[in-house]
Order: sequence, then structure tokens, then C-alpha cells
Amino acid sequence: MTTPAEPVPGDNGALEAPRDAARPPICGSPKCRAGEPRSVPRLRGGPPAPTAPGEPCCSAERSVDHGFEPLWPDPRLRLDDASEFIAAVPALLGFMPERSLVVCMLREAPDHPDSLSLGIVARHDLDVFGCGAWARLAGQLATICVQERTLAVLLLIVDDRAGAPRAGRPGARSARHRELVRVLCAALEAEDVVVGEVCAVREIAGEAPWWSLLEPDVGGLQSNPADSPITLAHVLDGRPIRTSREELMAVVAPDPRAAAEVAAVLEQAETRARDQYRRAVCRCEPGSYSRAALEMVLWSIAAVDSGELVRARELAELAVALRDPTVRDALFALAVGDHAHAAETVWTLLCQATTGADRAEAATLLGYSAYVRGDGPLAGVAFAAALHAEPGHRITALLDTALRTGMPPREVRKLARSGRDKAAAVGVDLGIDAVRWDR
Repeated sequence: MTTPAEPVPGDNGALEAPRDAARPPICGSPKCRAGEPRSVPRLRGGPPAPTAPGEPCCSAERSVDHGFEPLWPDPRLRLDDASEFIAAVPALLGFMPERSLVVCMLREAPDHPDSLSLGIVARHDLDVFGCGAWARLAGQLATICVQERTLAVLLLIVDDRAGAPRAGRPGARSARHRELVRVLCAALEAEDVVVGEVCAVREIAGEAPWWSLLEPDVGGLQSNPADSPITLAHVLDGRPIRTSREELMAVVAPDPRAAAEVAAVLEQAETRARDQYRRAVCRCEPGSYSRAALEMVLWSIAAVDSGELVRARELAELAVALRDPTVRDALFALAVGDHAHAAETVWTLLCQATTGADRAEAATLLGYSAYVRGDGPLAGVAFAAALHAEPGHRITALLDTALRTGMPPREVRKLARSGRDKAAAVGVDLGIDAVRWDR
């Protein structure tokens, strides 16, 4: 397995599609029942090999109720076997999944037409309820696969209630999991997306068992996630790997103590901002207020980047500054700038220490920044917090819809470009090169 820091020249993280023996069909589709030849990519080591007929097709799809949390990892990542794939999942998602369906989407490798490279990785709550919930889940997954030109998927089911098959007998919840796989296969069949492997685990942990839901006799012991090269690359890159999704949600959870401190000085900040705006209008220069407010926010972010703490009074002033649409819109551009990490720190502090519309604005900026760098799970949590604080927040709703439908980060960078233009219109140069928009 190759980390983003150690790309293999000419490899592009390809997954081999080898000559494997035919596996029994499980999806129940007409093509599978007929045993129509179809090559299915499998996790194997070694150089790319030509595909060969001999395996029946199976297919997969997408989800809805709680929403998929897509992630766009570096396409140079290499996966050589199922155990390494499972070990890499916590690093790819940014947290340890529980009772989850994890989908790894594979696309054609540009340099190797007969091989596949890593595309979107997405997670969905395993327990979905309501009539047709699995079918809706499958339909949404199919939509993302089509948008991403996915050729095949790898599925991982994490369920602490499950059990591995023993002595030819199915394990606990295997019937339920196989039924879910059938629904997924039937949905993806229409889009010509192949299910290459479906692994199941009770938990992701070193030496814990994993087993295949496609081939009952295939299984083994997991590699230690802490030893995964992908985990090491993410840690060195400053990306935390949280123990659970609840820990991820805690990033945007309200902090009552900080909120009380900010609330105590918020009225004073509002009064100062109102006076500054009145003076700007009296000078017939209303844009000067937006310029000054934007410069104040940028100064605060630079201070955080230098290691300084943000106090309650400063947080109150930042919250009031974000109420100016010009300032708020301009700050979307920071997601592609050199101070993106520091900006995320400020948005997180604001999100924890404010309520209502102020919390929504901060959470939206945090979610957008996470979205642009490919961290779908954090983006989803932040957008959910923003919409809970202000259900009618239009920009958040649009971004949340884009995320849930699998729109790639490059497509939403237009908002950052617009932010740069908004800043320039009030006389602030954010110093962001145009080349960054298409990264």
C-alpha cells in the first residue's frame, strides 16, 4: 500500500482485476442468474493484470435517510488486500466507524486501462428504518457512482452484532447483511457497476476477524489500523483520527461555558459594530465597514495561525462581523488559502461559543472548508449543526445537498472564487492564486 507521500511512479494506486474462479451469484439479477461472464476487480497484490471472463456480475448502490458521508482521498493510495483496506478505513473516514456501511468506489486508472484506482469513499449508518429504506439507500449510492464514473465498488459492513460463519454455517445477522447486499447489487446492476468484494467485521481492530459475504470460505485477521501507511500519512499531515462519529460530532457541539462568556460581551460588540457602520454610511462609504470587518477577521485568523488564543470579546466581534453578507461570503475563499487550517480553528471556536444564526454562519464556513479539502464526514456534521441552528440557511442547504449527492470538492470551489471577488470589491486582496481553484 502506498501513501500519498510516497506515490509509485506510473502506478496511480491501481487495483488488479485478476483471473479468479467464478463465485456464486448472490444478487438475484437476471444477468447473475444466467451466469453472464463479467470480470470483478478483487484486492490483490502485484502489477496490473488483464481481466478475464468467468465471474458473474454483482452490482451496488447508494443511500439516503441519514445521508452518505463522502470522502475524496488521494487517488494514489494503493490497496493490496482486504485486510489492508479494512485497516485504512478509519484514516480514510477520519473516525472509527460503528454499525456502518462503508463504500469504496473505484474508477479506471488513467495510466492503466485494465486497472482501477481509488475514488470516493462513503459511509452510511447501517441501521436505516422505514418502508423501502434500503432501496432508497441503494438508489442514492448508484447516483454517486454514475456521477463519479465508478466501475466497481468495495463494501465493508461494520456491525458489532454480527458473527463470522463457522463450519459452513452462517454467522449472526448474515441473512440481514446478505439481503442488504442483494438490494445494493440489484440497484447498481442497472448502472453497470460491479461489486468487487463485500467484507464484514464486528469492529475494526488489529487481529480481529473479517469475512467475506460473497465467498463464505474467505476471511482472515485484520491488520492493525495504527500500522497502516495511510494512517501514518494522515497523522503526519495533521489529520486527527477520532475514535467514533460521536467524537467527530463533538467538534461542533455547543460549549455552554464559552457561549455564556461570549453572550456576556455580545451586546457590546453589536454596539461597536453599529457605530462603525453608522460612521461609514455618514461618510458615504458603506463598503468601508465591510472592509474593516473583513480585515479584523483576517487579523484574528493570522493571530491564531501564530499560536495566539482567541478570547470571548474577540469571538463576539467575529460573530458580529460574519453577520455582514459581504464579509461572510468573502471568507469562503480562505478554504483554498494558506490559512485554511487556522480559519477552521476559528470557525470551530465560533460554532461552539455562539447560538442561532451566528452559530449557523460559523458552522457553514467550517463545513465548506472541510468539504473543499475532501473531509466529507466533518462537512456533513458541520452542515447538520448549521441547519439545526438556522433551518432556513440557504447556502448551507445547497452545500449539504451537494455533499449528500456526491458532488466532488472541485465543483464547489466556485464559491471560494466568488469569495475572493467579494473581498476584492471592498479593497481586500486575499492573496490566493487562481491556480488553486482547480486543485
